[in-house]
Amino acid sequence: MSRVRKDLSLAQKLEIIDKIKLQPPGCSTRCLSEILGIPKSTIARIQLQEQILREQALSQVTTRKRKREGKDSDVDEALTQWFTLATSRGVQVSGSILKVKSEDLARKVGNDEFKATEGWLSRWKVRHDIKFKRAHGEKASINSDGADEWKLTKLPQILAKCSLEDVYNADETGLYYRATPDGSLCFKHELIAGSKKAMERITLLCCVNVSGTDKKKLLMIGKSKKPRCFQQISLQKLPVEYHSNKNVWMTSAIFIEWLQRWDTELDKTKKAICLILDNCTAHPNVSLKNIKFEFLPPNSTSLIQPLDMGAIQNLKVKYRATLVNYILEKIEDNLLESQSTAIDISKKINILQAIQFISDSWRDVSSQTIKNCFRKCGYHTIDQQLEPNSEEYDIVRALNNVEFEHLDSNVQCYDQNENVDDAIIQSIQDKHDSDEDTDEEPDPPIRLQEAKKCLETLRLFFLQQENEGSPINALDACSDYIRQQSIIRKKQSNIHSFFK
Repeated sequence: MSRVRKDLSLAQKLEIIDKIKLQPPGCSTRCLSEILGIPKSTIARIQLQEQILREQALSQVTTRKRKREGKDSDVDEALTQWFTLATSRGVQVSGSILKVKSEDLARKVGNDEFKATEGWLSRWKVRHDIKFKRAHGEKASINSDGADEWKLTKLPQILAKCSLEDVYNADETGLYYRATPDGSLCFKHELIAGSKKAMERITLLCCVNVSGTDKKKLLMIGKSKKPRCFQQISLQKLPVEYHSNKNVWMTSAIFIEWLQRWDTELDKTKKAICLILDNCTAHPNVSLKNIKFEFLPPNSTSLIQPLDMGAIQNLKVKYRATLVNYILEKIEDNLLESQSTAIDISKKINILQAIQFISDSWRDVSSQTIKNCFRKCGYHTIDQQLEPNSEEYDIVRALNNVEFEHLDSNVQCYDQNENVDDAIIQSIQDKHDSDEDTDEEPDPPIRLQEAKKCLETLRLFFLQQENEGSPINALDACSDYIRQQSIIRKKQSNIHSFFK
């Protein structure tokens, strides 16, 4: 005999939830099923939907048993359950996140043809009576009590156990690496809003110790696994550690890989460190031999995250200044060409150039800047001093307004709802994505004669400088390397000619 499906009304579902709450704590789903005479799957589904069901009860007739289904009921139900879990954790979910997540869930339930359109999302919100409200700044959600308690109790314990050289802070930030000021560098005024290229971004992971004596190599996350401009380039020799995924987000998989590599390096030197992190989902608490984690309280990073106290902003200001100077030089070199505006030049900046700009800027962030940032967060064992080279802030401000400095301050750097399974699936999918960007042409390989000519030009330049301390002696190692390469290539050429 076939089983008869029984639909429960909204009122009946709410009644079941109330009965469940009357049961002793820890009562299993099987036990609840026996007491209420309802399948375990139904109980689990109703529990997950409690928040939405109660909201529906405020605006609907509770005796209605069925609600209108979307074009794919499985995706609709999966997204509803995911949204319930996400919002119950206090996560702010936007429409764009819901669209991406719904398509991801559709693939997981076997519907590869599903497309989350604006119309579908609008109807989904109406079906579930979901209202989206804009958050007005971070101040209302700042956990000042938790931050104060952490500084008074946890921080002294950390500093009592570890030296300043062994306490680190790591944090992610987004960067629009092609963004230019709005027309201020153009001969003919153009708006940046019309250029998608100018808003292409990367994610950076910065990591420093309290004393400012160790700035870890930046970890950079781009969109392409191997951009065209990386041809002829050894990834191991880049001044940053490069990773990629299609969302340009930090993921737990990338973060764990970075940690494990660092842990191996620490093991060789028999050194143990304490790493202070925010508690985002991309920062899992893994067990490592030489790295101990201390997580900041939720919603407190704007108060006690050292890198957020000015170090990251200092890095971005230096990058913006480098970018602006580069564009100005290009404009001056091509004054008579029509394609000599800031936006036209910024479109041609590739990820390899951005890597060089950002690594130079990171090297220029002073140890005193870093120490002052830690001091602002309660590390009172550090003496406060004036920031060196503070006039660099004025360089960028003179070229444009404050919005340019803070253009990418709130760029999302990770999926707030990531779990380990999703990270594994994403990493597998990324391997099948295109390895190359289609919009970045590779630089032609530098010939040996060109390298020699550049070296001679540099040597002459330093000889012509009247001031002492020019790094002319540093060119000797470069000259030796080029000479060695020349000899090797001549030998190879002679051997090949012999066998012809």
